[in-house]
Amino acid sequence: MLRSRAWRGNAALLALALASAGCAGAGKDVASAPTPAGGTEASASPSVAAPAWWREAGDPVLATLVQQGLDISPEVICRIASLRQYDHQTAEDARRIGARLGRLLGDKSVKADPQIREDKVERVSTRKERLARQIALAYIEVRRLQQDVALRGSLSTQYKDNAEVAQFRREAGLASAIDGSLARSQDETAQGELGFAQGRLDEAMAQLARLVGEQPDALAAKLGSPGAIPDPPIDPLSIAPPEEPRRAALADTVLREARLTQALDEARRTVRDARVAYREGAGAFSTLYVTEAAALGVELALVDARAGRVTATFDLWSGKDGEWAREGLAPIVAPDPSATDPTITVTAPCD
Repeated sequence: MLRSRAWRGNAALLALALASAGCAGAGKDVASAPTPAGGTEASASPSVAAPAWWREAGDPVLATLVQQGLDISPEVICRIASLRQYDHQTAEDARRIGARLGRLLGDKSVKADPQIREDKVERVSTRKERLARQIALAYIEVRRLQQDVALRGSLSTQYKDNAEVAQFRREAGLASAIDGSLARSQDETAQGELGFAQGRLDEAMAQLARLVGEQPDALAAKLGSPGAIPDPPIDPLSIAPPEEPRRAALADTVLREARLTQALDEARRTVRDARVAYREGAGAFSTLYVTEAAALGVELALVDARAGRVTATFDLWSGKDGEWAREGLAPIVAPDPSATDPTITVTAPCD
């Protein structure tokens, strides 16, 4: 009698298992069951992401380079591939054994951890956000150094003209040999500083080229020269809340740029007056030398201040909304609606 009851109990359990397996084998497994609204493959579409800050920065070249860098980044590609592999294997597992059968048989490979996918998405989006910011800052540095090189290069003709005027005045007995020496020293110093600036630009261009998968020469041709530092159509102070620790430094940068803009106008007028005075014999070359060096210093400082303001703006702006980095990361395959917890953990080398 006891054996008969035990046999009937085992038979009932076996029948239940076979019935569950039969549902999965007939092509109508749990994963294929009707899903709630928005749960099917056809209707599963990613939510509309906020515009990426680097697309709204007012510089189409920057937007192109950031997108290019994101598209070719091995780390981003690997992490997205890991995410897709996870989606695929999770769906395959649901179709193969079904969530109910997995719970019935106590399959230990099925893990109740809905946070796994979110962690993978977070790793992808975080890397995309960091890379976009890194490319943007490298781009600003290249543009800053392009401006530096262009400014120094534009003065080459002016300094040579100074040397010719000084030599003429010396030969005419209107000036001492000191004027000629100062003029030659000014020209040679400027050429040396131009060479150093060009070297720094080459290094920055190579760094940006690595980030976006370009050859430095090809990238330099694409960027052109001298190029302008991007000027985002946004007030950086408007996106910096009062408790932001960088707000005071940012305000100083904005004020410094405004003051340097005003100072540059005055410096240029002083240089013009000094040049006229020297040509007419009413001034010394040393005065012209000093005024030209001061004007160049102010102009280079203005370029640095503008680049600093844009860098600070991007720093604040890039941290405001990262939803753009999640664009296109929605599940490709609909999850099993009858199982709230079963998934298979897949760990790729890039994770």
